Amino acid sequence: MNTNLRRLLLASGLTVGVLALSGCTDSARTTIQTSNEATGISVSGHGEVSVKSDTGYFDVGVQVSAATVGEAQSKGAKAADAVIKAVKANGIDDKDIKTTGLSIQPEYSYPRDGGKPTITGYSVTNNVSVKVRKLDTFSKVVDDAATAGGNDVRLNSIRFDVEDNAKAIEQAREAAMADARKKAEQLAKLGDVSLGTPASIQETNSTQPPIAEARLTSGIKAAGTPDLPTPIQPGTGIVVVDIAVRWTIK
Repeated sequence: MNTNLRRLLLASGLTVGVLALSGCTDSARTTIQTSNEATGISVSGHGEVSVKSDTGYFDVGVQVSAATVGEAQSKGAKAADAVIKAVKANGIDDKDIKTTGLSIQPEYSYPRDGGKPTITGYSVTNNVSVKVRKLDTFSKVVDDAATAGGNDVRLNSIRFDVEDNAKAIEQAREAAMADARKKAEQLAKLGDVSLGTPASIQETNSTQPPIAEARLTSGIKAAGTPDLPTPIQPGTGIVVVDIAVRWTIK
């Protein structure tokens, strides 16, 4: 092939291939193919569906202090055991109760004159994470755990999630695809072309559950017996699906 012609074709984005004819020594057939990998209409689509939270989590722990490590450990174990027993009494399975932290730390006294600090005792902290699958019992599980732990209990966080979100993801996916198609059809009309079929589709999806915070002190008497159940609202989560679609042009 003429060198100048080859350079012209390559500069134009065309693919050049040379296929030798069977039985020919001084001739060849040249095949020229256009590359359309980058052509088409590329758009993004967004879909989201609101769904009720169906699972709750709370992180609860106990923190005790004593003069010796042994005494602190004993008190901490007793308080943590009471919390876990209260949780299990509400029908929570062992698989949904997980220890997330255990620490023993010395406690110091710092002299006013800047002298060397001295150890005055030891603090033991024991934290567990609890998963509640029946949200109508969530407040009771939390209150009973707090009551069992007494003044040593610490509620660290409460959160909710959407565990059974398969149907919601399907609905969000349909909405995302419809959104992408609507955009592509508008662009095709504005460009005075005909929309073809999808050449590529990429999807990313994420669930965004609500996060609720609660304090136990408002619903617990000094004696440790709940006056009213701690008000907790799980709210709703949002299942989001985003897609990127490239349509061909007819």
